[in-house]
Amino acid sequence: MTNEPSTLAQDPVDVSAAEHHVVEPRVEVVTTVGPEAVSGQVTLTPFRRYARRLRKDIPAMVALAYIVILVLTAIFAPFVAPHDPSAQGIAPPFSGPGPGHLLGTDDLGRDTLSRLIFAARVSLGVGGMVIAIALLVAVPIGLIAGYHGGRTDNVIMRVMDAIASLPALILALAVVGILGPSLTNAAFAIAVAMVPGFVRMVRAQSLDVRQETFIEASQSLGTPIYRILFKRVLPNVASPLIVATTIGLGAALLAEAGLSMLGFGVQPPSASWGAMLQQGRSVMFTDPWLVYIPGAVLAVTILAFNTFGDGVRDAVGMTRATGKAAVKGKLGISTSIAPRSTSPARPATEQAMLEVRNLSVEFVTEHGQATVVNDINLSVAKGEILGLVGESGSGKSVTSLALMRLLPSPPGRITSGEIVFDGRDVLQMSRRELRSVRGNDIAMVFQDPMTSLNPAFTIGDQLIEAVLLHRKIKKAAARARAVELLELVGIPDPQKRLAQFPHEFSGGMRQRALIAIALANEPKLLIADEPTTALDVTVQAQIIDLLRRLQKDIGMGVIFVTHDLGVVAEICDRVAVMYAGQIVETAPVAELFSHPKHPYTAGLLASMPQTADQKERLVSIPGLVPLPGSVTEGCRFRARCSYAADACAVGEIILSPQDVNHEARCVRSDELNLESVR
Repeated sequence: MTNEPSTLAQDPVDVSAAEHHVVEPRVEVVTTVGPEAVSGQVTLTPFRRYARRLRKDIPAMVALAYIVILVLTAIFAPFVAPHDPSAQGIAPPFSGPGPGHLLGTDDLGRDTLSRLIFAARVSLGVGGMVIAIALLVAVPIGLIAGYHGGRTDNVIMRVMDAIASLPALILALAVVGILGPSLTNAAFAIAVAMVPGFVRMVRAQSLDVRQETFIEASQSLGTPIYRILFKRVLPNVASPLIVATTIGLGAALLAEAGLSMLGFGVQPPSASWGAMLQQGRSVMFTDPWLVYIPGAVLAVTILAFNTFGDGVRDAVGMTRATGKAAVKGKLGISTSIAPRSTSPARPATEQAMLEVRNLSVEFVTEHGQATVVNDINLSVAKGEILGLVGESGSGKSVTSLALMRLLPSPPGRITSGEIVFDGRDVLQMSRRELRSVRGNDIAMVFQDPMTSLNPAFTIGDQLIEAVLLHRKIKKAAARARAVELLELVGIPDPQKRLAQFPHEFSGGMRQRALIAIALANEPKLLIADEPTTALDVTVQAQIIDLLRRLQKDIGMGVIFVTHDLGVVAEICDRVAVMYAGQIVETAPVAELFSHPKHPYTAGLLASMPQTADQKERLVSIPGLVPLPGSVTEGCRFRARCSYAADACAVGEIILSPQDVNHEARCVRSDELNLESVR
């Protein structure tokens, strides 16, 4: 990779389109690890693994050797240089290279080799200063733009575009012209020109990382934004940042040389490679070594940094890819707007800990606004387990995220309704109030434990953080609580497990760890979003037994989101069946299984295997769940329903009472006998 001579400071490296590279944990087990530790395992830290790959890259290793020798020479310049670089008249001016002065002397009789060695100190120092200033400014700005998105992102990127639109040389000259020529001002001017490139790179990586489930998990715990940015997002953009920094050093050296050649950088009698080029330019035809030697050193040094940067990029596994575009929007808090549902408000239940009334959610799409969840009404009492059931695309996960206001806005927003928890409307809470509730009063367990746990931190780090977020205790006490939590969820040898990373746990153990994090502050309500879907049947049964035991011991309410009615029958007290963004039936589990009132519920029950030796063919429901916004009137299930009538296509079908604590959204529920279907 080379630098264009016509540009003072290019973007450090174009990695904005690079494939997102998630930081791997500090210890990687080479062999497959199960629940039990295996003796004699060979472990490699990512640093050692990257170093092993880098050692195989011969050009990168040659470049690294050159950089190390150059840096050591600059550090020990007073001991390496044969003469004082400022001493004049130690030999006749313009003496050519010879035994006494290997690289000759300049116009004042100063030793060129000594000045070249001391100039390395200045040039490398300026390069390091430039990168440090650029990173200190660009990294926080890029993280904020990528994480928040929306208007914040637009404003920041328009400012960066304005800075980047100015020619880098003109911009740097303008800054130095205002501040005056000096070493520090030159470094600041170059850093200003490099900031937009770093901001773009950090923003692009942050947009990718913020979509990871472990970011949602951190938000659900009530983690402050600054901790998410610098402890969750930043470590996962570190690899491309290191690559950009390495290559950016070469660009900084070239930029410093350009300013010094124009007389705006290092001032005499100090020397830099650029200043030496400027001084030798007037005699380059009579004494060419005064230009060629510092020019060659500068070119080789820039080539070395670029070559080493390319090697680092290959070693950490960053490859070019188009990548999927991340959705812009503010994470961590869902937008709620004022209009209420036209459906009549349902009365509050005195025993209910959580009461959801007329909740609707819409998403902005390429074709306009689509309502994905409509008129949701449900309640959860203390100590009750409510099952939320339905096919994929029915709106279960959107509903569960909306309850904690974790939907990204845009594209999602809550358009109407109330979410009343312990007498307070969650939709009216400020960001600070939400942080105090999330992870403390309401906790969430996500579907895939591998993506919900941050791969860059140990299980202990994540457990301790969850405790310290809501408890003002010392870290030692938080660690003791973390050990207690691992014991609570049935993880053996908890002291040892605290120091391990998520990849060192089996699937079931990761889910147990995720449950432990959710229970860190003894929440009143736990939302479990399909926590057994990614697990095999045996482990599923263990997790269900664990949740049931913990629910009884702690006395918390649980919303259990699943598509498996067998799991519902095993763990839930009541169940709400969802279809196409609406609740179509709700009842106690035993009542719903024995007397379904909605054809969709009956179809789901009929599709369940009844006995191991069942010979009859299982019933299936033809068709697919309609896309959001495609059904605007009548029953949303009618296209797939064998009992559909003309009345099913007219008006709004409401959720109406059937029996005690039993409701269904069907106009023919009174006349249909659905018990025989299953």
